Amino acid sequence: MCVNKRVRSKKNIKYIYCIKKKKEVTYEMCNNCTSKEYKKSKPIKVSKTKIKNKSNKLAKLERQRDKDIIKSGICECCGKYSERLDTHEVYGGSNRKRSIKYKFIKLICRECHSSENKIMQLRVDIQKKYEENYSREEFIKIIGKSYL
Repeated sequence: MCVNKRVRSKKNIKYIYCIKKKKEVTYEMCNNCTSKEYKKSKPIKVSKTKIKNKSNKLAKLERQRDKDIIKSGICECCGKYSERLDTHEVYGGSNRKRSIKYKFIKLICRECHSSENKIMQLRVDIQKKYEENYSREEFIKIIGKSYL
C-alpha cells in the first residue's frame, strides 16, 4: 500500500486522493503509479533473554530474581528433592512485581506448581509469615486482599 494514498469522501462518495500528486486519482492510476512509496517496517528486536512478551521492567526484575537462585534442590512446598525447581511468585498476575519486590517467591517442583491447593496453602503461609512482623492492613495494601 502506498504511503501517499488516502481514501476521502465528498458528499458520502468515497474517492482516492494522492497527496504526492495533490489530486484525485483512480484506482488504476494509483496501482500503475511510478512514484509509489511503501511504508518502511522496523526491524524486529531479538531479546537477549528467554523472557518473551513482557515489559522491559518486568524482564529485568525476573532476571535479577533468577540470578541468585539454584535450580535444583528441595521443594519448599512438599519437601521432596527435585532436579528442576521453578521460581514461583506466590501472588501472580497484577501482583507479580510486588511478589518479587517483597520476596514472596518460593522454589517449588513441577508437581506442586500445577496444584492449585498447594498454591493456595503457600499464599496463606506467606501471609502468616508477613503478619508476624507487620499488620494485616499493610498486607492488604500491598496485595489487595487477605487470604486468611
